[in-house]
Amino acid sequence: MLIASAPVAQMMAQAWRDLQPFDGRFALAWRVALLCALVTGAAMTYRIPEAAISCYLVIFLMKSDAVMNCLMGIGLILLASLVVVLMIPVINFSIDSPAIRLAIMYGASYVFLFLSSTTPLGEQAAIVGLIVAFIMTLVTMVPVGQIGDQGLLAAWKMACMPMALMVLFNLLLGVPAQTHVRNLIVRRLNVVADNMEHPGQREELVDLLGEGNDAALQQMLLVQLLHLVPRSQSDWLNGAVETSYRLLLALTMPASSMTAERRSEIAASIRQAVRQIEAKVIPSRPAFSPLDSYDEEFHTALERLASPDGGASPKPASQPLLAADAFTNPDHQRYALKTSIAAILCYLIYTGIQWDGIHTALITCYVAALGTTGETVRKLTLRIVGCLVGAAMGCAALIYIMPVLTSVGGIMVLVFGAVLIAAWVSSGSERISYCGVQIALAFLLTTLNGFGPSFEFSQAGDRVIGILVGIFVIYLVFTQFWPVSISRKIRHELSEAADRLQDLCRLPTRDRRADISITQSIYKTLAEAPNALNMASFEPRHQRASAANLERLDRIRAELDNLYRTLRFAEPVPQGVTHHLENLKSELSNQRIQPLKYD
Repeated sequence: MLIASAPVAQMMAQAWRDLQPFDGRFALAWRVALLCALVTGAAMTYRIPEAAISCYLVIFLMKSDAVMNCLMGIGLILLASLVVVLMIPVINFSIDSPAIRLAIMYGASYVFLFLSSTTPLGEQAAIVGLIVAFIMTLVTMVPVGQIGDQGLLAAWKMACMPMALMVLFNLLLGVPAQTHVRNLIVRRLNVVADNMEHPGQREELVDLLGEGNDAALQQMLLVQLLHLVPRSQSDWLNGAVETSYRLLLALTMPASSMTAERRSEIAASIRQAVRQIEAKVIPSRPAFSPLDSYDEEFHTALERLASPDGGASPKPASQPLLAADAFTNPDHQRYALKTSIAAILCYLIYTGIQWDGIHTALITCYVAALGTTGETVRKLTLRIVGCLVGAAMGCAALIYIMPVLTSVGGIMVLVFGAVLIAAWVSSGSERISYCGVQIALAFLLTTLNGFGPSFEFSQAGDRVIGILVGIFVIYLVFTQFWPVSISRKIRHELSEAADRLQDLCRLPTRDRRADISITQSIYKTLAEAPNALNMASFEPRHQRASAANLERLDRIRAELDNLYRTLRFAEPVPQGVTHHLENLKSELSNQRIQPLKYD
């Protein structure tokens, strides 16, 4: 059942499942918490303002891959440094004109948000837009003679100090990319073995197929470029990424008459390969001999894993510097426009009423906005829940813990404990991860109000109120101006999956089985569709598609999944499949969203 049509109890049950432990979750959580404690200590020791925002950058950007974290940190330092240098003449030009400052804030915000939507920069571009806006607000907050030296330097330190620590931390305590890739290969093989022993466990299988290979291949590309491991090891890992994916695909074959004993025999060969891979040894060749085409798929993949190159030499798909529809799809421009307008409105509100304490409203606009209305409202909901939980934790800390703290070290321990809880949540699935980010931010904004232990509830309250003001403004703008329905996005993506299936129909049987690129694209869409459909419940009632339309989209997704499994292994392509795909595409293109009526 779709959560979009399910009661709140089912959503809570899903959230509880998302909070359960998995391999690597605690490791990432304690690393994020420890790094935030170190950032807090550095900010207070060297009197760098807005320590909470510095910690937020760590929580928001730090991932499990140490190599990617280092590159992201270095990239943001360079980008932020360039922006700060370029802002010096801009501030001198606009210092006497509030209107020009607003125009610069809006223009820079629009450009960087547009880049975040249309380029691989993504979140980094949005953060740069936030830094520019923050610098421009300093013009009204910092005395005129200090803007150039103190204001800009403070903004630069606020962004670059946590990134520099993140780079150093990951060099010393991070988990390298090659380890993550090896763990992914092991996880895939374990899922295959589990399904051989206990058929029908498709949930994790679909998730792994939806992940595809590109992320792991990007990691291996960096490993090879930086020579992090011997060439022989990197070549095998790179090839094993694709070969392990082929093993997953073998499970999608139509059910055969394989006996339980035969399944156990194949699973045993896979388990042996897992033990050898974990020991960093190339697996030995499979012990069983294939009896039919079903066996052949597993046997061939395991044979390939036993080769020095892992059975393949794949390369990650190239990423365009600019999305193909960057200037033809108005949603990119509208997203940048709506977010920039919301940020400017928040700035005008707190400066107009002379209440600078709620400046967190502006920050909220940059970190909560997403492409569709459902995605944005869900993120705002997570932000509200996280804000309330984090603020409650912060207030409890101010009452019971802060009075007994006497040093920066004590605050660092406090930050570590609170962020550990928040990072556990943020390291989970996309359904709850942003709630964890917000728990940490609200707690930090509540407790880190100076350069030592703080007992000021007024500042903590102001910052929480600012978050709620930003949530209200971004909700108002995104639901009233050019709302983007999640169902429209799903129809478009399912239609593209149908196009890929038609491409598969045109290939000979051998090529269909050998194909990986089309398969990854199809499964990525099929894996993401249920989560996207669940977001429809967060859209306003008058904009939400009817339950019947959402259920039909879910049925089309299931039909495409069944058609893929039929097409990949059928010989030849069954009659009527192409016609059925055309009918599904026609239905997706002609389907209209039926708004729900108010009672």
